[in-house]
Amino acid sequence: MSNKNEIKKEKQDLIFRFTAGQANRFGTNFDSYFTRVMGRGNYGGSAVGECYETASRIVDGDFQSFTNAWMVTAKRVEAIGWDCLKKGHRVSARDAFLRATTYWGATSMYASATDPGHRSSYERERTCFREAAKLFDPQFEVVNMPYENGRTLPGYFIRGGPAGEKRPTVLVLGGGDSALEELYGVVPAGALRRGYNVLMFEIPGQRAMFHDYPDLFFRPDAEVPIGHVVDYALSRPEVDPKRIALIGASFGGYFGPRAAAFEKRLAAVIALPLFWDIGVMFIELLGLDPTKPYPRDLESRLDMSQSFVRLAVTSDFRTRSGCANATIAEWLDFMQEFTLTGHEQNITCPLLILAGESEFNPAEMEKAKIQWKKAMNNPKSQIRIGTTAEGGEGHSMVNNLLLKNQIEFDWLDDVLGWKS
Repeated sequence: MSNKNEIKKEKQDLIFRFTAGQANRFGTNFDSYFTRVMGRGNYGGSAVGECYETASRIVDGDFQSFTNAWMVTAKRVEAIGWDCLKKGHRVSARDAFLRATTYWGATSMYASATDPGHRSSYERERTCFREAAKLFDPQFEVVNMPYENGRTLPGYFIRGGPAGEKRPTVLVLGGGDSALEELYGVVPAGALRRGYNVLMFEIPGQRAMFHDYPDLFFRPDAEVPIGHVVDYALSRPEVDPKRIALIGASFGGYFGPRAAAFEKRLAAVIALPLFWDIGVMFIELLGLDPTKPYPRDLESRLDMSQSFVRLAVTSDFRTRSGCANATIAEWLDFMQEFTLTGHEQNITCPLLILAGESEFNPAEMEKAKIQWKKAMNNPKSQIRIGTTAEGGEGHSMVNNLLLKNQIEFDWLDDVLGWKS
């Protein structure tokens, strides 16, 4: 067998032996992100054949091959979109643009913020999504919400019903490595099927906003930018002011509950999952003991071949934290400010915590549940764990978005008194 064929077979074998543990531990392979891309297929954001063909061209552990492979696919599928649009095939164009959005997002997953291709890839991702947005009925509305010092927060508002008709509204916020446009398949598509309005948005430090405002970084007091989003939502005639919910995925699982401790106009919050201490999480994921002081010379101690280490330490996440010129230890110092400790009793609205069981080993899960219950100060609050047996064990249940949406919106229907 030739070396090329051996590599292809190895990658194919790797994909088929995907396990929950690999997804949780962010090893040197790319299985976790591959599953994330595949999951978008639930709402037309990817295609199985395109994903597997792309994976066959990726060499495990080779970050450049990962970027290159998805870029080839993104360009090809985007071209389909433009061709279909030119010929008047609107549905086909929309479908292709949605898939291209996902694939362009994949190209910058492990790229550094200083990589000149990083911004251009995001611009292609945004362009594809906005072309798809024009082809929905109703069209997705591009919004720029007032923030601080003349800045704005980017977002998309999507009506769940007739113009001007008041309906419950979900505010949708992503995590540390997602871009605004990627959020559509995670929550909004499921919300729209159920008649909810959707306002998907980003706050300082997140990918889309950072491209426009590279001097604004992640901030632990997420209630401040999220408060501006609530202000904007309340200005819309379609929004029922008593039925505004916030859903935060991944890093958004910190931002959402943190905002709920201060922002009392939120009727409910869903955390996918709830991240209590972001600093502790990073310490553990970097293979360090959170009960001991971490070394100040981590640059010489960490294995940079590990995909999660690369994602957190050498990619744009650290830059978007405002720590591009800081040491790794100094960056971890800043991350310690992202904690719910001291604020948990102020979370009084109904809270749903939704996690995949592969995100924690059994001991970690029990420890997390003890913490989580401190924030559950409402009788309607619940914890729900997606399991391997039901195909929902992945991070934020990305491997079964239909099941995730069923769980979260059935709960939200009951809490808000809405029948979808």
